[in-house]
Amino acid sequence: MTRLPVLFASLVIYVATALAGPVRADPVVWRVTDDDTEMLLVGSLHALPDHIEWRTPALDAAVSEAELVVFEVLIPADPNEELALYAPYFQYFFAERPLDEIVSADVWARLEAALSEVGASADELKFLRPWAAAFMLDSLVGGDGGSDWTLGVDQVIETSLRPDQRTLALDTPELLHASFSAFADMADAEGEAMLVEALDMLEAEDAETSWEWEEAWAAGDLSMLIEDAEMMKAEAPHLYAAMMTARNEGWMPALIEVMATERRVVVVVGALHLVGPDGLPTLLRAAGYDVEGP
Repeated sequence: MTRLPVLFASLVIYVATALAGPVRADPVVWRVTDDDTEMLLVGSLHALPDHIEWRTPALDAAVSEAELVVFEVLIPADPNEELALYAPYFQYFFAERPLDEIVSADVWARLEAALSEVGASADELKFLRPWAAAFMLDSLVGGDGGSDWTLGVDQVIETSLRPDQRTLALDTPELLHASFSAFADMADAEGEAMLVEALDMLEAEDAETSWEWEEAWAAGDLSMLIEDAEMMKAEAPHLYAAMMTARNEGWMPALIEVMATERRVVVVVGALHLVGPDGLPTLLRAAGYDVEGP
């Protein structure tokens, strides 16, 4: 089962563009400080191909020295724990009518074709809301381009921690309920637009997948990230509010508590959560902390 909050970010972060060569590893890290605390904000791409270099000696040292490492959600210990974590939210996924009666005949045909490519059936998604079908489509088909969830920044960092290092999940049950219920309130037309976007991305992938977006991020170039965030905010405001604005604001009390009680902290969240006027660096500056970074 895919970790659903991570899936939220994957739908908008995964972009296949023109082929780029090797680049130096230098992703942007924000440094947040007050009188006695240093907190580093690290942007995660939740799935990556194996050739993308993003680790640096400075970042590895910061993670090693951190007393607390904060993530959106922690890796479940086993499938039973994962099921228990997400089962309360499954109610939001289902529609009162079959999906093929909600979306257009063309979209349903495209969905059938995309799933048949990986030996799956569109009937598996037939009673999902359009937005939920978009996320599940990404889960079932989206890995074909060569990106791997186990190579994502948050997974790599969490699995590298020492037993004595403490961890914290920002997505509380209350925040997860709020996020899923916001999606449940989404109009079917907007959900269908999400499904069309997911299908467009899959159909546009070439046999020779390229990684310009990911390589730009790894080299410290935030321009494409900022552009994607602005486009998402303009073209899918409901999605942006549920995935970005509400969650960033919901995470702030925990981050403020961390700044008040800890000394050395690393925070690892999806890279889109760190850019623009609604990003965590902006919110933390507004809360009175010194923030070094873009």
